[in-house]
Amino acid sequence: MRTTMRTTNDRSRVMPTLGALSTALAAITLALDARAEAVTGPCSAVTDPNNAPIVDPRLEHLVVGGVHVNVLLPPHYHDHGRRYPVVYLFHGAFSDEDSFTTQTDLLAFTAGLDDEDQAIAVMPSGGYLPIGVDWADGTQHQETFVFGTLIPFVDATYRTRADRSHRAAAGFSAGGLDAMIYAARHPDMFAAAGSFSGFVDPFEPVGAEVAQLLAGQDDQLCGGSVDWTSFWGDPTLHPMGWVRGDPTQLPRNLADVSLYVGSNNGVACADDPNPDPFLVFAEQTVYGMSQALDQALTAAGVAHVTDFQSCGVHLFSNANHDMRVFWPQMLAAFGDRRPPRAFDYRTSDLSAQAWDWTFGADPARAPELLDVIGASGLGLRVSGSGAESVLTGALFRPRQWVIVGGAGAMPQAAQADDQGRIAFGVDLGPAHTLEEYTSAEQAAAAANPGYFVTRDVCFTPLP
Repeated sequence: MRTTMRTTNDRSRVMPTLGALSTALAAITLALDARAEAVTGPCSAVTDPNNAPIVDPRLEHLVVGGVHVNVLLPPHYHDHGRRYPVVYLFHGAFSDEDSFTTQTDLLAFTAGLDDEDQAIAVMPSGGYLPIGVDWADGTQHQETFVFGTLIPFVDATYRTRADRSHRAAAGFSAGGLDAMIYAARHPDMFAAAGSFSGFVDPFEPVGAEVAQLLAGQDDQLCGGSVDWTSFWGDPTLHPMGWVRGDPTQLPRNLADVSLYVGSNNGVACADDPNPDPFLVFAEQTVYGMSQALDQALTAAGVAHVTDFQSCGVHLFSNANHDMRVFWPQMLAAFGDRRPPRAFDYRTSDLSAQAWDWTFGADPARAPELLDVIGASGLGLRVSGSGAESVLTGALFRPRQWVIVGGAGAMPQAAQADDQGRIAFGVDLGPAHTLEEYTSAEQAAAAANPGYFVTRDVCFTPLP
């Protein structure tokens, strides 16, 4: 049976309403307008006026592929030829590449670590409204930049341990979404991922409300012109744009990544009895989303660490606590991490790669999820629609013949290529023409229990 994660979230947890968000944003807008006169430049009304670049001998300020990137090197990087693991740190909305070094104690914290506990910290600018994946309207290519430009540049320029076993991602707020969705969509690229008060469930109804209002703030305060559907698309007409960018919808993808999910709860702490209402609302929102991710991971049987605090609002400085908990977990995850013997993977991309396998959807298929369960040298279970193409990892002897059973009405004979990979097709019935999660698709699926086709495919290598 095909399952979705959309119905697993416990709606008994407290989620802020649109009215609460409007009130909070109205309050913060007044405060920001009042201080904007003292600060000049784009987005001066919403960015921290003290967020100027720090000058530090360990910190390099770069422009990579047209994007501002800060790289924090270990204290003894230039003293020897040792190679270091890398952690990518992603900021939240209305922040930039300087935020981790100006709004947290990252510099001081890492300066006090032993050399064997160090990592190169890479902090790219994600723009004022980062969402991790490339924008639906094609104007921002955040994911393409990270994987196509940034990671190759860092590994070619610095003495890194340039493999998945020594690479991690973490972030605050929308940066927590970046870290988790990158790990979910590319689990073979990261050993560990951390969400610090992360916006990790945008498909949650409040996610669309936040997107609308933040886009409006960008228009008002940053001089931009952003349609909120530019991010993931229209959630009613094209919900799969939101699903593909939501790690809470892809929990099984994260099974082989060391995961940290931290959040405060939006309740004022004793040392800050009258916090900004927006910061209260924002932390309540990400707390609910963090709980949803926790529940989805638990339901999927995916091991993870949660760290939910009894008070605290949405302050970047609260990432100091998360960093101190996540860092040793990250170091413990580094090492010789071999690919899993079998893996699960969920994707809606027309072409997707994971663990050296490639999955290609029927070009006639509407956007929907493909579920892959237990992919290994023995076979896999596939659920979806249309004619799916599969290219395995290097599992067999070069040029070896393999009988592929269960992929269609008749067994197929596939010969491995020179790397030991086989290619074959899986018949999942007619390609659906209705986008998944739309009202029309939900009605069609409810009326037809066999709407999605599931195939159990097995491999029989010949001598």
